[in-house]
Amino acid sequence: MTGWTDYAWSSDNVAASQAGKAMKPPALQVKDEGGSWRTVIEDIGIPVGRPQTVTVDLTGKFLSPDREVRIVTNMRIYWDQILVDTSDGKSPLKTTRLDPARADLHWRGFSAEVTPDGREPFGYDYRRVSFASRWKVMTGRYTREGDVRELLLRSDDMFVISRPGDEIGLSFDATYLPPLPAGWTRTFLLYTDGFSKEMDINSASPDQLAPLPFHGMSHYPYSWPEHYPLTEARRRYIEKYNTRVVTSPVPKLLVPGFKFQVRGNVKPE
Repeated sequence: MTGWTDYAWSSDNVAASQAGKAMKPPALQVKDEGGSWRTVIEDIGIPVGRPQTVTVDLTGKFLSPDREVRIVTNMRIYWDQILVDTSDGKSPLKTTRLDPARADLHWRGFSAEVTPDGREPFGYDYRRVSFASRWKVMTGRYTREGDVRELLLRSDDMFVISRPGDEIGLSFDATYLPPLPAGWTRTFLLYTDGFSKEMDINSASPDQLAPLPFHGMSHYPYSWPEHYPLTEARRRYIEKYNTRVVTSPVPKLLVPGFKFQVRGNVKPE
């Protein structure tokens, strides 16, 4: 199933909660012997953000000879194409994993936003880049530019923390791929694992990167005694990689009705 999701901002979710509404992820339903719809998969996932493809395994999910299915949700998900595989599932398949041979983090800028018909979803023209950011930058410790390959080899809560406008350039060594047998085709899939954060006023700590997320957290932001698992290896990671510090200027202290004199005395006017 190929489509895209129009995300709700944190403020939208707060308004929905205050109105007594709750988000319902897309569930898959089929008909039982009596013709009634039954949910067989509570959450099939969503095409995250821009157009992506989601796969759903229907094996063993039907409750009757009826093969009609439906998806139930109150999220704004726009499905563009749904394809059904009716093969016996016995087609030969071989998966080969490649780790990146090179991974370089650097600041690039922002690709031009484009749309062929003036409607969403918007795409991006990589050939047209702007250095002007439409977003503010959260304060905190970002990953320094340069080689970050070590951080992308496993899911271990040691992240590349990128700021708006950053790019990670990846290279893979194709000589490690086995030759294709006659009649075979090859599909490339990029596996990613990470978190994103926005600056909506109702988001968790929208003005700063902290606290760092981790895969075992119960929710975000988490509260003490729950904390980022700061092992010795992760401490070294922070000290080695997260050295690009973004700070916010300290605002001037203006107190109405008071005059600050050079001698240090404060007198009301």
